[in-house]
Amino acid sequence: MCRWFAYIGEEPTLLEDVLIKPHHSIVKQIDVHFLPNLHIVYDPHHDRDKVSSGEASDTQGPNHFTNIDGFGIGYYTGVAAEFNEDHINRPCVYRNTHPPLNDLNLLSLCSHTSTKCVFAHLRAGSSQSATVETNNHPFVFGRYMFMHNGFIGNFSAIKIPLLQKLSTAAYENIFGTTDTEHAAALFFTHLGDDWDTEYPIEILKKAMINTLQDILTLVQENIKDKNIVVPHSFLNFVVTDSYQLLAIRYSSMNKLEPPSLYYSTTAGSTLNRKYSDHPDGKEITKKTMKAAHEHGKHVIVASEPSTYKADEWQLVPRNSFVIVNKELNVVTEKIHL
Repeated sequence: MCRWFAYIGEEPTLLEDVLIKPHHSIVKQIDVHFLPNLHIVYDPHHDRDKVSSGEASDTQGPNHFTNIDGFGIGYYTGVAAEFNEDHINRPCVYRNTHPPLNDLNLLSLCSHTSTKCVFAHLRAGSSQSATVETNNHPFVFGRYMFMHNGFIGNFSAIKIPLLQKLSTAAYENIFGTTDTEHAAALFFTHLGDDWDTEYPIEILKKAMINTLQDILTLVQENIKDKNIVVPHSFLNFVVTDSYQLLAIRYSSMNKLEPPSLYYSTTAGSTLNRKYSDHPDGKEITKKTMKAAHEHGKHVIVASEPSTYKADEWQLVPRNSFVIVNKELNVVTEKIHL
């Protein structure tokens, strides 16, 4: 499975602090995993649910997939809004197919860039999509970014009917071959073709529901009269416009848990070197540290926790929304289709 990380807050965070430095940052989730709170995962070798030990252990994580097919980050600086006449805050995106810890350009960029909203994605590609930069997440539609962990069941069989549902603008914004980018285009078709508009969170939520319904219907219709089992889909989507965020953790089959997804409203200070904690639990000796309560309001949504404090993170319930509004208030809601 892929891995993704999203931060949105009123206080800037240094990319190096949240993406690179922690012992279990996203760039190190290539083949070691940290899944606390008795997360149930899908075991592809046995086609059944499997319960983890619940131990906060990087070396004994239950997710044995390896993520080696590319890395991407997208973040907002406000520079485009400042210099362009339309004053729209569009994201900057960096993608590469090299292992992220060996990417000196990425390391330099992260050590000198801060942002109030960042998406990062570590890709485990399917056998039907190439390892090329255009297939790396996040995908950009105007002011919005979109990422995914999981897959659409039997995507190659439903690709043509899915394409027929897209608006011309959404179709022309597809540059790669992944199921994710096509799902994103479907989402933005439902959202409408003006991707520079700040839509209310309820509109984003409605577009996401319509996207899920379309995907599940297409998969179901494809096997009609074929006397075969409906292919399952894992759909952990996330979208942002830099001011609000909507994510889902979803499995199309009840017997299969979706990929892991957590959220935190306190880990931002643990990850920020200006504050009095450390993501790996190391002792801080500096006397100029700020207290954790001084950190600005924020929400992190991620495939795995990236700090040593397991109690900073809440496991998102299966088949649920994570909704972060412009006031940075976060709620989880059951998805009803």
